[in-house]
This record gives sequence, structure tokens and C-alpha cells, in this order.
Amino acid sequence: MVGAGLAGLRTAEALRDKGFAGELVLVGDEVHLPYDRPPLSKHVLRGERDPVLLRPEAAYAELALDLRLGVAATGLDLQTRRVLTGHDPIPFDQLVIATGATPRRLPGSPGHVLRTLDDAQALAPLLAPGRVIGVVGAGLIGCEVAASARAKGAEVHVVDLLPRPLVRVLGDAVAARVQALHEEHGVRFHLATSVVQASAAHLELGDGTVLDLDALLEAMGVVPTTGWLATSGLTVDDGVVCDENGRATDGVWAVGDVARWGSTRHEHWTSATRQAEAVAAGVLGLPPAAGEPPYWWSDQYDVKLQGLGRLEVGDDVVVVETGPRKRPLAVYSRGGLLSGAVGFSNAAAVFALKERFGDPLDEVLATLG
Repeated sequence: MVGAGLAGLRTAEALRDKGFAGELVLVGDEVHLPYDRPPLSKHVLRGERDPVLLRPEAAYAELALDLRLGVAATGLDLQTRRVLTGHDPIPFDQLVIATGATPRRLPGSPGHVLRTLDDAQALAPLLAPGRVIGVVGAGLIGCEVAASARAKGAEVHVVDLLPRPLVRVLGDAVAARVQALHEEHGVRFHLATSVVQASAAHLELGDGTVLDLDALLEAMGVVPTTGWLATSGLTVDDGVVCDENGRATDGVWAVGDVARWGSTRHEHWTSATRQAEAVAAGVLGLPPAAGEPPYWWSDQYDVKLQGLGRLEVGDDVVVVETGPRKRPLAVYSRGGLLSGAVGFSNAAAVFALKERFGDPLDEVLATLG
């Protein structure tokens, strides 16, 4: 397994759970033990919690895992079945690519990014009362960091080319609710405008606005970390191209953010764990588990957004209020059939729809209230 994050480690664990008794090597370019990334933009950034290890150090012995940290993969030789590194090459019989993704950057990379523990530890001290923080990108990371910065008392400006935060994920009606949530907490949005010039201390926007900053976060999404595969012969197109079970070629698999299964990459925690299970089964020649609707979550202020299903641009959206507290639930449909759901601190309502995907929307709505 190349990539010592969630997807790589969970693949190793799944292989052992399914009875694999051979040698397992897990290679990672960071020096830290594998840790959970979602808390970085929330609890870790706010100083409320230490980094969350995916597995305690003492528990690695039972995996009989050859864990090689601080070792970056530099190439892949499929003919000799070796992963190339700055040290000795690593031979393999089966390879799982789990190198994740890398943040997009503004020209000159003037600001911070948030992808790793080191990134979070560098950014955290800058979020403080009286500080002005600029965030370029109103996706999940940008919104979560904006919420964390406001919780620490910083002034926050969020810039995006799109007309709403998270609009590509949620659609306009639900994105408007997310925007209102942030504005209620004092975030200032600069939407449908570009960044003309950027430095660590200034942002000049396409609408003529100039922002003076104490810190800048570049949160414009990610690209798969595939540069080390450039001469490998694998098909790479917005990720390592795989079949529907994660197989890229004979004896080579990909999981997590770096993997494109069919036509799609899934950049979510639960997708990485499910793909790890599926690939472990494939490596061992076992049947894959039944698929489930994709699931994601995001903590912003005191609201937990939870999404289920594959949401697409053009889906029809109906927002209802459910439960005794009348919390919002967005119900998505395609061709009149249920295709997704997003709840605002409304987990019970979201998961109640898990078995109803593909049902007629009118029947689903009739059961909500």
C-alpha cells in the first residue's frame, strides 16, 4: 500500500481481517503515524483536540505491518513490479495505490493550505481575535475553516467564483441555507468573483475589492496525487482509472481520493473505507460487498451537515422540516425518483431514507413530517 492515510491503512486492516497472512508494507511520505483528516479543519484547528490517530501505536504489532514513514514514492515500474523511492525500491506482488490528493494552489502559492497535520499546526496560531483571514474557495474545507476561524474570534472573508458556497455539491436552494448559516456567524462572502492578485497579506478581487489580510487559506479543492505514476503505463485521468472494483491493471489497485472508479472519484471518508474493503476482497479473490449510497458529513458551527447519495447538478430539490425540532431535510430526486438527501443536524431523517433510494419522490415525501 502506497499512501499511509485512511484508505491505505484500512486496506491493510481489511486484508488481515479477511485472512491474508503474507507480508504487508505500508509506505507514507509523512513522518506521522496515520491519522484522521476530518478533525484537522475543526477540532484540531481550534485547539480543542489532539490529532486523532487511526490506530494507536501499540496496536500496529498485531497487524504485522512493515510501516515505512517519511518515504515518498517517486515512480512505479510495472515490469519489475517495484515501487521506486528515494531509498531502496520496494518489490510487490499486489500494489494498492492510496496516495490521496494535493491541494490546488493560487499562482505563486502565497497562502496556506489544509491537507496535512503539519498544515493544520501551521495555520492554527493565525486564527485569533483581531486577525483577518481570507479563504479562497467555498467548498467543504473552506467553509469548515471559516467556521473554525470565527469560533476563534477571527474576521473571515470567503471568496469564490461560484454564486454560492457548496453550490456544486448541494444545489442553489440548500447552498443558500449554508451561506445564511455562515453570514449569521459573521462570515463575509465575496461570490461570483475571481482573484486577480494574491499575496499572504492582500487579495485583489475581480469586482475591485481589495482585502488586507493577516493570513490566507487556499481552499480551491484538490487534484489526485499521481505525478509519481507519470511513466508507469497506468491510465491516469483525474485519478488512477480503475474498474468498478478498484482494479487499475493486473495486480494493481487504487483506493481513496487518488482513485477514479468508473467515471467518478469520491473524496469522502466513508468512500475510502468502503473502497478499502472492496479492494481487499478483490486482492484475495473474494466477492465484493453490496454497494451502499455514498455518505459524507461536515461540521460547521453547531450544525452537522450529512449527505447521502450521489447528488448531481440538475437534481430536483425539495426542502422539508422534519422531527420534533423541525430541522431542515433536503430531498433530491432525478426523474421523479429519490436520489439523495442532505440534513442539517437531522441524522435520523437522513438515514431513514437509506433504503428508499429509487422510490417515487411523492411516496417518500408523504412519509416525512
